[in-house]
Amino acid sequence: MADTREYPNAERYERLRRSARDLIDHGVAPPNRGGTLSVDALQLLYQRASTPESAADALKLLHELQTYQVELDILFEQLQANEHEITEELGHYKSLYELAPVAYLIIANDGVIIEGNQTAGVLFGESAGTLAGKALSSLLVPGQEGAVNALLKSSGEQESGSQDTAKGSVELPNHSRVTIRARPAAGGDSILMILTEATTTPVNP
Repeated sequence: MADTREYPNAERYERLRRSARDLIDHGVAPPNRGGTLSVDALQLLYQRASTPESAADALKLLHELQTYQVELDILFEQLQANEHEITEELGHYKSLYELAPVAYLIIANDGVIIEGNQTAGVLFGESAGTLAGKALSSLLVPGQEGAVNALLKSSGEQESGSQDTAKGSVELPNHSRVTIRARPAAGGDSILMILTEATTTPVNP
């Protein structure tokens, strides 16, 4: 006897079929969310069911069609539940990103900002929504293009999904220093950045 672990899809299908048959047998099948049989198909089934020679086959076919319908309805409900769970999870992580106390930026490989969170907007004295489409260097003290390009180059040389970060320092128009840690996004088409404003330790007289 073959090991069913070698056929995960077949095993999953058998579980689905057993669930569908149990629901039909107990009369608690989920609401029909799929299509119904066409008039021609119903007439054909009726004709076959009306003939003693083919009645058994027609009833067997009808039961099989009912089972398929319930399988589809079960899958539909599972997809709805999965979609709801994914939507909630996405909203959770989006809130963590937008409301994080640390400035986050998603930068295109050419240095243009794709997206920034609220803390990043505060850091640059803008709303988060106005950051998109601006070059990062345009928000810094003039002459910072070299530092930004070096950071982009260093980050771009890392493997996509790497846990290592490129690190650099830039200056804001208010002359405060900002430390940037960057790494490539999983797809490699953008760069994720964390910006922290440098703090100075007061010197005792």
